[in-house]
Amino acid sequence: MERNGTPLSISTVSLYELFHGLERVQDGEKRRRRIESVLDRKPTREATAAVIKKAGRIDGALADDGRAVGMGETVIAATGLVHEEPVLTRNVDHFDRIDGLDLESY
Repeated sequence: MERNGTPLSISTVSLYELFHGLERVQDGEKRRRRIESVLDRKPTREATAAVIKKAGRIDGALADDGRAVGMGETVIAATGLVHEEPVLTRNVDHFDRIDGLDLESY
């Protein structure tokens, strides 16, 4: 994505998920250094009131349809929508349920 000129940022929820995962793997310190070396070059997108409001509406609509994906995913998706940025994920199944979200997979 960077080679194509797409600026990359990271949501605060994604930061949480990355650091949560570090506590659950071997070589967590080595992975932490690698993650932080990448993160130091990326801006962070905070879960602002606008993001949380959007996420609540997304999560409510999905839950009402029986297609809920979880709060973390809806906040990440709302972050992308509010900032008009694509979401990079391997979890296409969950994020694909969210209307208007631009997805990139790897």
